Amino acid sequence: MRRFIVERSTTRQGPGSDALTYAFEELLGESTAAARRLLDDWFFYKQLEDASWANGRASRGVLLDAQRVGAYLSACPRGIVIATIHLGDYLEGLRQLLKWIAQKHVFVVRRKAWSEIEQRAFERIAPEGTDWTVLRTGRGAAATAVRALRRGDALIVFYDLPRGFGPTIEVDFFGRRANFVRGPAEIALLGGADVLAVFAHYEAPGSGCVVEAMPVIRARPSTREARNSRVEEISQRLCKWAEQHIQRHPAQWANWPWIHELMMRAPEHQSDAEAISPTSGIVKTQ
Repeated sequence: MRRFIVERSTTRQGPGSDALTYAFEELLGESTAAARRLLDDWFFYKQLEDASWANGRASRGVLLDAQRVGAYLSACPRGIVIATIHLGDYLEGLRQLLKWIAQKHVFVVRRKAWSEIEQRAFERIAPEGTDWTVLRTGRGAAATAVRALRRGDALIVFYDLPRGFGPTIEVDFFGRRANFVRGPAEIALLGGADVLAVFAHYEAPGSGCVVEAMPVIRARPSTREARNSRVEEISQRLCKWAEQHIQRHPAQWANWPWIHELMMRAPEHQSDAEAISPTSGIVKTQ
């Protein structure tokens, strides 16, 4: 890959138009004209994302194969890590999925910084009567998440994030090596939890979102020695699914401006204790 993504990203204007155009051309193999159209579409969908966060609007959505997915969510005795990315109306996607969760406390992992917009957004997606906790990153939160999963609770995580959000693992992504946060896979293993990847996208501007759940990655015992390879295996599977959905709906992925950080070489892997320690404050919501 040319060095453009790493070097030019520091001079991008707006939310990364140079880096976005380059990513569409280089990673997706689009012509210049097609990349420009995707760029215009990306700005349009980014506005929809901002509106979904800020306005608390009631979006429409449909969960594909809802009865089967709902039956699994209702009956699973283990903890579940619900892993998603910033694609389409992902908040509405989570709302549609959570309608089917019963008898599980739901946690969502968020950065330590708090905002009223964020708090309202996550309160909006929690179905009425759901036990709901926003788990802020900081000392002790990862241990809280692991305990919750071992009790059989559910944990929502976003995994299309670079190392600024935590230690990473190297995976293949659009034919190149990239570094995505390793926490979702690692916490699932430590908590003995299943992993359910969920993706949302718009079929067309103005339409409701379509929500699709991937096959469940079942929990299975793992020794400490084998854990890193299992983290890599789960992370790679998640990123392959992410790549497939982004490829189908490239203008709807909000995190293109971070592609340079995802592609940057990561430092050496930290120990398990270091990898899960930067996570504490807990904010309860009703």
